[in-house]
Amino acid sequence: MKSQSRGGQLEKVERKPIHRQVQEAIRDFIVQNELTPGSQLPPEGQLAQIFGVSRNSVREGVKALEVQGVIEARVGTGLFVQPFSFEPILETLPYGIRVEMESVKHLLHLREVLDRGIAHQLVEVCDPHKLKELDGILDEWQIRANDGIYDPSLDRKFHQCLYQGLNNPLLSRIAGLFWDMMHRVLDESESSHTQNPLQTVALHREMVRALRSQDSQLMLSSIDAHYPGIWSDLL
Repeated sequence: MKSQSRGGQLEKVERKPIHRQVQEAIRDFIVQNELTPGSQLPPEGQLAQIFGVSRNSVREGVKALEVQGVIEARVGTGLFVQPFSFEPILETLPYGIRVEMESVKHLLHLREVLDRGIAHQLVEVCDPHKLKELDGILDEWQIRANDGIYDPSLDRKFHQCLYQGLNNPLLSRIAGLFWDMMHRVLDESESSHTQNPLQTVALHREMVRALRSQDSQLMLSSIDAHYPGIWSDLL
C-alpha cells in the first residue's frame, strides 16, 4: 500500500477495487460520449479493452451499475443507459432507516425547507384545470376521512398533482422522493398516521384555497400548518 506525505506525516493511500474503478469509468464514458437513456453501450469485451481491465472486472462493475439503475443489461442484446430514477434509492431506505433514523429527520427538514421555498411558485403555476383535479382528489379523500380512514395513496396523488407544472422537473422528482420516503419510513417503523383524517383533509383544502385565491402567504402558512402532523408521525 502506497503512502503520501501530508504536513510532515505519512498517510496511507487507499486504492479503489478494480470493479469500483470500472463503475466510475463507465459513468464517465456515458457522460463524455453524451449518451442518453436508451443509448447502447459497447459490449463488455470491448469495454474491457477500452479500460484495460479484465472482462470479469467489467462484469462486476456492470452488475453494480444495474443495481444502481444506471444501466440495463438485456440478454442477447447488450448494455443500455437507463433513464434516471430515484427507485434504487428508495429500495435501500428500509436498511437506512434501521441504521440511522436521525438522517430521515434531517431529510424531512430538507423537504420542509423545499416546500416553503417553492410556495410562491406553486401559486404561480396553478391553473383552473389543476384546481379542478385537486378538488376531485379532496372530495374522494373526504369520503375516506368521514369513515375515519387515512388513505396515503390519495395523499400522494394530491401532492403529485400539486407539483405538476413546475418548470424544474428535478425539483418535482426530489419532492416526490421525500414524500415516498416518509411513507416508507412509517411502513418500516410500523408507525401509524397520528393526525385525525378529517384534520388532514382540512389542511390540504387550505392549500387549495390559497392556490385559488393566488395568495402566496396563505400557501406558506398552509404548508407550515401541515408539517407538525408529519413530524408527530416520526417522533
